[in-house]
Amino acid sequence: MPDNGYDRPVETSARRRWLVIDLAICAALFAYMLPATMEPDSPDGIGAGTVWDSLLLPTVILPILLRRRAPFVAAALLAAGCVVSGIPTFNQFRLAAAIPAGMLILYSLATRANRAHAIGGLALVLAGMVFIGFTDVVLDDEGGAAGMVLFSFPLCIGVWAAGRVVRSREQVAAQLTEKSTLLEHQREETAALAVEVERTRLASDLDAAARARVREIVELATVAERSSGMEVERMRDTFGQIERIGRDSLNELRGLLGVLRSDERGRRAPRPTLAELDTLFAEARAGGRVVDFEVEGQRRPLPGGLELAAYRAVQHALVAVRGDETEPASVQLRYLPAALELEVCGFPIEGSGAAAALAAARARVTAHGGTFTSGPDTPVRRVLRARLPVAVGGG
Repeated sequence: MPDNGYDRPVETSARRRWLVIDLAICAALFAYMLPATMEPDSPDGIGAGTVWDSLLLPTVILPILLRRRAPFVAAALLAAGCVVSGIPTFNQFRLAAAIPAGMLILYSLATRANRAHAIGGLALVLAGMVFIGFTDVVLDDEGGAAGMVLFSFPLCIGVWAAGRVVRSREQVAAQLTEKSTLLEHQREETAALAVEVERTRLASDLDAAARARVREIVELATVAERSSGMEVERMRDTFGQIERIGRDSLNELRGLLGVLRSDERGRRAPRPTLAELDTLFAEARAGGRVVDFEVEGQRRPLPGGLELAAYRAVQHALVAVRGDETEPASVQLRYLPAALELEVCGFPIEGSGAAAALAAARARVTAHGGTFTSGPDTPVRRVLRARLPVAVGGG
């Protein structure tokens, strides 16, 4: 992922904040323990009557500072501190600092380290607790090492297990996010491939459609020219038919060329979204077509690839239907909780160009896991429907 200039300062700030918190924890533990370690021998057994308790106490507390950056090292240092802090009398008080420090380090170790390091660090900390059980003055009358094991092991193992559960859930969440991103990329690549196939097909069918329509016009004109004695009414019908074919051809060619130009512009400009459908319909109306547009449901932003597919599907569908005052083309957009539905209706335009446009619309929709249907096709009405799935909460 490229460095955007923002992630690193935020990460550094978070590290500093956690370092300050850990420093505060160390200071609190030291302040809590220091008065007890400085007391002389007392009737309750607390205090060894030596300055070594106070001088060596940081060896048990300071490993907390490494628990986030190097948790296994912190666990090893804590285990070593449990031993070093017992020197030289091996009867010194540090139990009340070692257990909280061990729990903090074990939680960080369990959430951040791999299984081998996590188990190894747990073993080191538990070994340190056993050593404290043999050497802490407080435990002389409380069962010694056995009492320490019964008291500290459930706490340490429980915290460590909780940390492993948290790590497992975070890993599952990260894997799901990665798979979702990968699927989205694959879908985008599939859609891009479908676009390339579609553009090639459109270019071929555009040439075939132009040739067929022009040939039909020429044939009608030739018949009219040779039939000099044709009745006026028949002549009017023939030239009316030529005019209709010519208009349909122009509309079809304009639509197909618009698709090709828009795809080419999409390589350099931002991809169109559903918000730009109004502009698409305005261009169609400027060309003499009548198009009605209706939206059902609450409009909301959708993934860019899906909006592009829906926009192109409508654009292609308009090539396959004609809109005029007697039979306007209608476009309906329905926002559902888990899907986006499109419906385009109008008088059908026949020919290879319209067929290519329908195939292109189908390719757009199916590339995004949607469904596309065309029907019923009658002499007076063509209904095109598409349904594109939308991940709930995916925006």
